[in-house]
Amino acid sequence: MRGHRRGGLLSLALSVLTALTVLIGTAACGGGDASPKPTPSASSAVPTVAPPPAAAPQVTLADAGEALAGIISADVVLGAATPHQDADRKNLLDQTRDGQRALAAAAYGDTIPRYTWGKPDLLVPRVQGGTPWFAAIVRRKDAAGKTRLAVLTVMRQGQDDWQLSSTSLLDPGVRAPAITKDADGYVTALGEEDPTVEISPRLMAPLHATSAEEGAEGFAAGLIEDGPHTTGYATEIVKKRAAEKQQCRGYDSIFAASDYPVHALRTADGGALILYSLIRTTTQTVKIGPCAADFKVPPNLAKLTSDSFVLKELRTVETQQYVSTVPAKNSGGPARVIGYLGGVTKVTVS
Repeated sequence: MRGHRRGGLLSLALSVLTALTVLIGTAACGGGDASPKPTPSASSAVPTVAPPPAAAPQVTLADAGEALAGIISADVVLGAATPHQDADRKNLLDQTRDGQRALAAAAYGDTIPRYTWGKPDLLVPRVQGGTPWFAAIVRRKDAAGKTRLAVLTVMRQGQDDWQLSSTSLLDPGVRAPAITKDADGYVTALGEEDPTVEISPRLMAPLHATSAEEGAEGFAAGLIEDGPHTTGYATEIVKKRAAEKQQCRGYDSIFAASDYPVHALRTADGGALILYSLIRTTTQTVKIGPCAADFKVPPNLAKLTSDSFVLKELRTVETQQYVSTVPAKNSGGPARVIGYLGGVTKVTVS
């Protein structure tokens, strides 16, 4: 009887010991408040990790400012030269490239225009691939005193040779969109296939060309806002085709994306500002009929051809430089053409 009681007490003691062991172990693992908390010290504190430094810009703001100042200064000097020498015109071509060179070459026989330029808002991407470039928005005043906002794209040829790639003028009354800039004043460039906007930069030109040819009935309807440089062109083509038919002439006009560079920048609303070019080719064909008459080369095209009359066909090629805004992905809004500059750059007569 006594031995049996001793065994019961031993079992109870073991049970209490086991319970205490479990309780102490649980507290040691941080599951309770019983364990003492270590006092923080300088050696045991988690160190703060500083963010990595921003990538060094491929083109600095100083580089861009100096390059643009050189181009604008040369433009002012050439515009003021009287009389204009062939060397002046050669210098004008030397500071251009891409669509800007085509337009400058086509204007070779004209008087070089004179402009006064304001202080530019430099848009320099911190990170960019391929040929170094930057854009600028600057107020331009012509000799008549008319002022427009110009959007310039400048690219580097070689080590230090900067050339004007494109110039577009914002439509009257249109304000330049806000462009996202970092703490140092640099902007963000978008790749051609950027998926964060409704229309990727690479597709903006082809869709614009479709809108210009097919108008509101084309598959680009709703993607790009109606306007004189989109659906307005399609309406113009229909009217022109009917008018030319009454003169016993066929008429056609097509648009295509150019091979010139496409550039895009992130706007403050999450969308993009896209800079690109289109090529418009217009053909007028002489047909035999009672309404046929002498078809003279229009005076505004005479400087680009030595022919005076068209016997079979007149073909003109126009280089068009555009500025468009594209909204952020899933925003539901259309792209909008906000700037343009262009002109006929080639004439073929047969």
